Amino acid sequence: MISITIGLLILAALSTLFVNQSKTRAELDKSNRMIDNGRYALEVLSDNLSLAGFYGDYDLSSGAPSVPDPLPSPCTTTVAGISAALQLAVQGYNALAQASEIASLPTSPCGFTYTAGNNLSLKPGSDILVIRRASTAIPIIRDLAVTGTHYLQVSRCQHDAVPYIVSTTPADFTLRTTGCSKDSPTPYADLRNFMVQVYFVSPNNNTNPADSIPTLKRYELDPISNNFVTTPLVEGIEYMQIDYGLDTNTDGAPDSYFPAPAAADWPNVVAVKMNILARNTEPTKGYKDTKTYTLGSAGTFGPFDDEYKRHAYTKFIRLINPAGRRE
Repeated sequence: MISITIGLLILAALSTLFVNQSKTRAELDKSNRMIDNGRYALEVLSDNLSLAGFYGDYDLSSGAPSVPDPLPSPCTTTVAGISAALQLAVQGYNALAQASEIASLPTSPCGFTYTAGNNLSLKPGSDILVIRRASTAIPIIRDLAVTGTHYLQVSRCQHDAVPYIVSTTPADFTLRTTGCSKDSPTPYADLRNFMVQVYFVSPNNNTNPADSIPTLKRYELDPISNNFVTTPLVEGIEYMQIDYGLDTNTDGAPDSYFPAPAAADWPNVVAVKMNILARNTEPTKGYKDTKTYTLGSAGTFGPFDDEYKRHAYTKFIRLINPAGRRE
């Protein structure tokens, strides 16, 4: 009888130890996923920001369009709208604080909304980031251009009348490369796909049904359909706040940071201070988040007083192409 009792006590102790270890392992796994998600989100944003303003051989030193007023919709698919925004390597829409909605959302045809249940639903307190660039893939020859796809062609011929062409019509691409002459329309310069990417935080990853997992998403110009498509990128990204570094003396270095530069200042952005807040996708029973988190000039976020663990990340990112052209 005594041996049975001792055996039961040992079994109970082992069971308790197993349960506690399982809980500890589960919490460790959740924390690791949160850390990985935060780092991956920064990596995705950093990698694409480092390519912002890449236009092949075009350096914007001549023939660049003036900054449009008002600023064009980042979601336009018109050739005129995309070409007019060439100087805007990056463009942002600012949410002032944790509970703030962006005062002036990107205009039609974007479709961003604060109404739940939409792939383009926005989380209050998070900014929107727009990146424009040409593809870094191997350029294609003019004869392989597909009608309807947005391409950028850059002249390398001193006899061409314009420095670049943006179009969806292959016959429009008449610019030439090195070795050209006044009397010959060839050799044609190669083409690159033109890319527009819009990054935002949505309150849900899946919307049908809503899963309440905040997610970093990308809304981008698709070269196949030639329309904008939404792609969920990283779960658990709850807030994104951005400060933009302006170069005011044309030396390629940021002189000051602003959360919402004036329209005329967007071409002067040469760096970005990226602030994101990552959150566990699952709650931790018995935990209460009483912390506050500083996200750049937007100030502190929290305390949230819920059962989700969080971690804030900050990274300074140089915009290599706009900054490099000024050095």
